[in-house]
Amino acid sequence: MPLSSGGGPERSLDQIAIDLAVRLLLLGALLWLASLLLQPFMAVLIWSAILAVAFYPAYDWLNRRLGGRPRLASLLLTLAFLLVTVGPATLLLSSLAVSLEHLGERLHAGGLVLPAPPAALRDVPFLGDLTATWTTASANFEGFLTRHSAELLTAGGWLLVRVEGIAGSLTAILLGVVVAGFLYAPGPRLQRGVRRFARRVSGAHGSTFVDLAAATIRNVARGVIGVAMIQTVLVGLALIVADVPGAGLLALATLVLCIIQIGALPVVLPILAWAWLTREATPALILTLYLLPCALSDNLLKPLLMGKGLEVPIIVILMGVIGGTLAFGLIGLFLGPVVLAVLYDLALFWLAEDEDEADGEADGGIE
Repeated sequence: MPLSSGGGPERSLDQIAIDLAVRLLLLGALLWLASLLLQPFMAVLIWSAILAVAFYPAYDWLNRRLGGRPRLASLLLTLAFLLVTVGPATLLLSSLAVSLEHLGERLHAGGLVLPAPPAALRDVPFLGDLTATWTTASANFEGFLTRHSAELLTAGGWLLVRVEGIAGSLTAILLGVVVAGFLYAPGPRLQRGVRRFARRVSGAHGSTFVDLAAATIRNVARGVIGVAMIQTVLVGLALIVADVPGAGLLALATLVLCIIQIGALPVVLPILAWAWLTREATPALILTLYLLPCALSDNLLKPLLMGKGLEVPIIVILMGVIGGTLAFGLIGLFLGPVVLAVLYDLALFWLAEDEDEADGEADGGIE
C-alpha cells in the first residue's frame, strides 16, 4: 500500500525499507570510522571518565572551599593526583631499574652466587625437593641457569608480557588523570547528557542506571584502589624499616597483587619465612605481628567501603572486580562491577514489573 507523510509524494513499503537500510548503513559506517579514530585513545578516554566520576566529590568539595573557582580546583586536584601517582611510580621504577642493573652487572662479571639454603629449612616437612634444588643451584648457579634456560625463558616471557601490560595501564592512567582534569568543571552538563542518553535507551529507569554506575565506580575506587594503596604503604614502610632486600620491588608486587584481588599474602608470607630463618626471634616476631594484620586488613576494609550506599550485594561487586580484571586488565577493575551492578538492578526492575502485573491480575480475578 502506498504511504504518505507530511503531504509529500506517496512511497511504497519497499522504498521506505530501502531508505531505512541506507540510513542504517551510513550510520554504521560513521560509527565504524569513529571507532577506528578513537581506538588509540580509548583506554585514556575510559580511564579519564572513570577518574572524573570517582573523584568528582573531591573536586566539588575543593571548588566550594575555594569560593566557586572551578578551574583552580581542577588544576589543584590534577596536580595532587599526579604527585600521588607519579611519585610512587617513579620510586618503584627507579628501584626496579637499579635492581635489574645490579643483576646484569653481576651476571656479566660472573659473580652472581646464590647463597646456600638455611640449615633450619632442611628440617621443615614437605620442603625436601625445594631444599635439594636450592642446594644444587647454590653449588653451581651458572650451570643451573644453563640446564633450566628453556623454563626460565618461558617464565621470563610470560612475566615480561604482564609487566608490559601493567606499564601500559599505568601510562593510560597517568594520561587519564590529566584528561580528567578537563572534565570536572563541565561535569554537571556531561552528567545531564549521559542521563538523557540513558533515558532514550532504557526509558525512565535509565537515570537510575547512571546513578548506580557512578556509585559503583566510586565505591570500587575506595574499596579496591584505596585499600591497595593503604596496604602497599604499610607493607612498604615495614620492609624499609626491617631492611628487607628489594623492598621497592616487593612493594610494587604488593600493589599489583592487591589491585588484582589476589592480596598481599603471596608477598608477605615468604618475607616472614625469610625473617624467621635469617633474623633473631624478637625482630621476626615483631615483623610478623605487624605484617599479618596489614596483609589481612582488606578483608575488613573492602566490605565496609565497597558496599557503602549500594543496594547491590557485595558479592556481585567482588565478582565484577575479579572477573573484569581477569578479562580486561586494570580497566576491567571498574567495568566489571559496573556491568554486573547494572545487570543486577535491571533484573530486579524486570522482576518487579512482572510481580506488579501478577498482583494486578490476581486483584482483577478476585473482583
